[in-house]
Amino acid sequence: MRVAVTGSSGWVGSCVLRELMSHGHEAIAIDIRSPQEGICEFRHADILDIAQLESAVIGCEAVIHLAAVPDPGIVSPEELFKVNVLGTMHALEAATRAGVRRFVSASSDAAIGFSFRVTQLRPDYFPIDEQHRAEPQDEYGLAKVLMEEMCRSYASRGALETVALRTCWVWDKSLGEIEKLSDPSGTESMLWMYVHVLDTARAYRLACEAPGIKNATIWIAAKDCFSAYPTGELINRFYPGVPIVGPIDEYGSTVNCALAQELLGWAADYSWRDLVSEDEAPHKLRF
Repeated sequence: MRVAVTGSSGWVGSCVLRELMSHGHEAIAIDIRSPQEGICEFRHADILDIAQLESAVIGCEAVIHLAAVPDPGIVSPEELFKVNVLGTMHALEAATRAGVRRFVSASSDAAIGFSFRVTQLRPDYFPIDEQHRAEPQDEYGLAKVLMEEMCRSYASRGALETVALRTCWVWDKSLGEIEKLSDPSGTESMLWMYVHVLDTARAYRLACEAPGIKNATIWIAAKDCFSAYPTGELINRFYPGVPIVGPIDEYGSTVNCALAQELLGWAADYSWRDLVSEDEAPHKLRF
C-alpha cells in the first residue's frame, strides 16, 4: 500500500514512516520541512494549500495526517485553529479529490478536555472509553473534536473511510520526564495516560490496514499509567467518588482500549517499566 504521511519530518512522523516501510508499505513523506534522513520519497506540501496537498497525495491509497501545531501556547489560538482545523479540512478534501481510500488522523486525549483545562473537570467514570463526553476548554482540544467531526462527515457522505486515533501523551525514554513517575500531581492533568512512540506508530499502520471501517474514533494508550503509584490510589486521591465501571489492573491505565483491539487488532506492547531501570528511577519508584 502506498501511504502518505503529513507532518512526516516530526518525531512521531519519522517513526510512522519507518513502521510503514518495515511492513512492506511504500511511504510518502509530506511536510513543509525536508526530513533529516531521506528514507523514502519526500514531497513538499503545505497543509494550508489544497492544491499542493492534492498533488502530494496523488496515487496514495491512504493518508496519515499528523501535521499540526502540537500544543496550545506555541502560536496564537487563531493560528492554531487555522493550521489544525482548516489544515485538516484541506487534507480531507485533498485526499477525496485524489481518490484516496483511507484517511487516518491524529486526534488526542486532549479532545475530552483534561489535558489543558482551565477550570476543574471530573471524569464521568473510569476507565475512560470512546463514549465519554468531550468538553475541551482550550483551542487545541476543541480543534481535535472538530477534526473528529470532520472525519465523520467525510465518511458519512462516502468520500473516505476515516479513522481518528486519540493517542495519549506519546513518550519514549529519550524524552525523559522520569521524575514525574513519583509525582502523580505532575501528570494528573492527563489522567496519567501515555503511550510509547513505537506503539503509536504501529497503531497508525494498523489503522491504514484494518478492513471494514467506515468511520471510527479510537483511544490509543499504554496498558499502565505513567505513575509509580497504583491506579486505585491515584483515583481515590484525585478523583474520589468517580465510578469505576470496568476492570482496572493494579497499575492499569485509566483508558479502556478495547475498541483498538477489536477494530485494529492493536494492544500496547511497551511500558515505561520495561525501559526505566531502578538506578535511573526516582527514589520512591515502585516496580
